Amino acid sequence: MVDVRDSGDLYEFDPEGLQAADMSGSAESDGLVLLYHLDGFIDAGKAGQQVVEHILSTFLNATVARFDVDRLVDYRARRPSMVFRRDHWATYDAPTLELRLVDDATGTPFLLLSGPEPDVEWERFTAAVRGLVERLGVRMTVNFHGIPMGVPHTRPTGITAHGNRSDLIAGYPTLFDEAEVPGSAQSLLEYRLTEAGHDVLGLAVHVPHYLANATYPPSAIAALEAITSATGLVLPAPALLENSEKIRAEIDRQIAVDDGGLTSEIQIMENRYDAIAGPRARGDLAPDPADLPSADELAARFEQFLAERENDAG
Repeated sequence: MVDVRDSGDLYEFDPEGLQAADMSGSAESDGLVLLYHLDGFIDAGKAGQQVVEHILSTFLNATVARFDVDRLVDYRARRPSMVFRRDHWATYDAPTLELRLVDDATGTPFLLLSGPEPDVEWERFTAAVRGLVERLGVRMTVNFHGIPMGVPHTRPTGITAHGNRSDLIAGYPTLFDEAEVPGSAQSLLEYRLTEAGHDVLGLAVHVPHYLANATYPPSAIAALEAITSATGLVLPAPALLENSEKIRAEIDRQIAVDDGGLTSEIQIMENRYDAIAGPRARGDLAPDPADLPSADELAARFEQFLAERENDAG
């Protein structure tokens, strides 16, 4: 594990943003909440990406710290976009990994860390974020992303929650005891912050596997609702709600003309979901483990999703 003191050179503060964050932290007696999502690993339905885009486009925000992406990102693995116009290079979409101070709909300040997942120096990166958490007096961190699951889009969106406080994950179902899946910088950060005694919450939103590579607004809405429930932040998303209804109608339209068996597969998933959710809603019966995805099945779906991402990128 890298010492926090050896990681400060991975980022630089924006003086005005840092001053604003210090003032906001002092005004919040319990400390600030830090939300974070890193692009590049599993994010089925683009759940985390949508949440980040919604926050940054809707609420006032200012940069507090910028990470050195030249050290952290492998450009040849994830090549930034450039635009060539007639006889010259016109634009370069430079990657940014930033910590920002944001005000929610009520003016309550919080922090948002977003950008590409580091390709290298994970331990130094997590130590750097831990240093920021302690420097800025963060009281709780929350991360969020989507995972592909064998669930139908016609039922409520589920979430697997994890963290180090039972009150934060109370009410969320536990689908299995143990699973070995590919690691990520986002997960390692949660792990290291837990080791350091900080309060953490992770939210994995269940996205229908047949929509994993699409933009699926219900996944972002579910994540925002869970964030609000855990933190008290007010993050309304009327545009996402409206878009969710439109996309649901389009999904239903495409499935109605599908002749590849997806309709019957969805019906099977609906029956399975109802068989589990009905008794659980009454509180008189735990779900039958045979009806739930096994740890091996979940790991396989992760691997398949990552392989599809790599093929698309290639």
